[in-house]
Amino acid sequence: MSSNQLNLTINPANSINTNRILGMIGMICAPALYVGSLFHTGNYDEPNPNQIFSSMFGVIYLCGAMASAIAMRRQRVTRNGIGAAILFAVQIIGLFMAMWFNVLEYAAPNLRQSTIFFITDMAYPFSHVLMIIVGIAVWKSGVWRGWRVVPPFLCGFALPLFFASSALIGRENSGWVFVGGVTLGFFLLGYAAKITK
Repeated sequence: MSSNQLNLTINPANSINTNRILGMIGMICAPALYVGSLFHTGNYDEPNPNQIFSSMFGVIYLCGAMASAIAMRRQRVTRNGIGAAILFAVQIIGLFMAMWFNVLEYAAPNLRQSTIFFITDMAYPFSHVLMIIVGIAVWKSGVWRGWRVVPPFLCGFALPLFFASSALIGRENSGWVFVGGVTLGFFLLGYAAKITK
């Protein structure tokens, strides 16, 4: 498969409007993970009567992340070669698999011990930590400059910061580090995509 097959077609007449729409979707959906976290029981071994809401808002959040990723690809902010195309493909696959985790968590809780549940569960942290690599690619490409380089790193480092803060103040007290970091990161990422000149 060539890099051209993974490229998204850009129509100069409507690319700005499309990128703005995708960016706005990213901004609107960014807080959904925070809203969904309000429906968590705190214990994954116990049945959650509000799981449908937790899963639904998780899917909404990931749709926003996917919209921002597509807008970034349209703007070629990670460059235009085969490496950038592969990075985008891995990013979208990771987000899609994480989305399936939310669906399985509600629709098929009996699959918790299955391989597919484990893989989709791991796609959640993977797709977020991958944003560190995306951030490096954005920084090196020079397409986005200034503050617009920061949001991918906010998304990517939210999970490592969560684990670091968990060791210091406990897991229950540090949940806001991850949720707050990715909410701010993906909101700013959507905004950066929206203000394309």
